[in-house]
Amino acid sequence: MTFTQAVTNFAKSLPGTDSYVNLRNAMQTLIKDDSANAAVYFLIFGFARTYVMLYEDQEVSPQFAEDNQKLMLSYLNTLNAALQKSNAAELYQAMNDVVVKYEESKKVF
Repeated sequence: MTFTQAVTNFAKSLPGTDSYVNLRNAMQTLIKDDSANAAVYFLIFGFARTYVMLYEDQEVSPQFAEDNQKLMLSYLNTLNAALQKSNAAELYQAMNDVVVKYEESKKVF
């Protein structure tokens, strides 16, 4: 599995905790398989893990789930674009951008 495949799978999945479980598992695999980019995968792993922990036993509105899937996709797309460039400085900047955007968000995961 590649990061791009994980992004595509998440984008095609229904909003909800199952999609975050799959994303978390994909990031765990990528951490092992592509340790050069482990920090990227660990960042997303943490977001996905937190979402599952917070919402797996709670009923959330469809709008809440959709909004947060869109937010996660924005993070994933930012990181995926940087990974495609194979430039460490751009990847580092993309990670910083995601963290700053997260800090400015409602922090749902």
